Amino acid sequence: MALFDKEDIEQFTGFASSDFKQAGVSMTVAQWTAFASTVVDTCTQIMQRFCNVPSFESHSVVEFHNGRGATGDSYQYGCVYEERDRTYYLREYSTTVASVAENTTYGAAPTWTDKIAQGATVYGDYVWWSDNDITRVRFHDNVPIQGIRNVRITYTGGYPTGSSELYELKTIGLRLATNLLLYKKKVSESQTIRAMGTKDYAQMFEVHDERKILTEDIARDLCKYRRWDFGGEHLR
Repeated sequence: MALFDKEDIEQFTGFASSDFKQAGVSMTVAQWTAFASTVVDTCTQIMQRFCNVPSFESHSVVEFHNGRGATGDSYQYGCVYEERDRTYYLREYSTTVASVAENTTYGAAPTWTDKIAQGATVYGDYVWWSDNDITRVRFHDNVPIQGIRNVRITYTGGYPTGSSELYELKTIGLRLATNLLLYKKKVSESQTIRAMGTKDYAQMFEVHDERKILTEDIARDLCKYRRWDFGGEHLR
């Protein structure tokens, strides 16, 4: 499901099929509908690439992490699990962690063993929670052993329908669409002026900011939804 549609564009911008041309004549309703769909897809892709997410809406994610084992080393107590050994940070914001499993076999087909989530009446192996768009899975028992991509976490990423985040992202997407449509309209107008031989044609492209779809103000507002992959031990 898209963040916005043709009707949203028309309401937000006031544009309609009569405002744009195709092959030198005003667009038909069918042509405008197809073009508006392309605008929606283009703006959505720009936002998703900038924020490093496959979707802003709720979607299923399967993520693999490297088990770190026990990195602490104590002469008296032997290997000690440090906090960084127990905690895994998910790449996307999550509303639900469905399952966590560990692969303990190497050199053969993976054998995934489900971990148990702590509940009201179950002690379990781990707990998970989200704070400020960061979701953590923390083990307090049966901490995964050291390995490569041996911890599998399945969760629901993105924001739920009707959330304030999706509403803001919809508005940002419509601002992108407005910039794209203004650029399209400017190109059409310049072609008309060129055909009329007007000397002002050369001035139609002097304002370079109008060519940009993802402007600085929009990028700034999108930054809060951008997912960063810093690598290292904590984010894999």
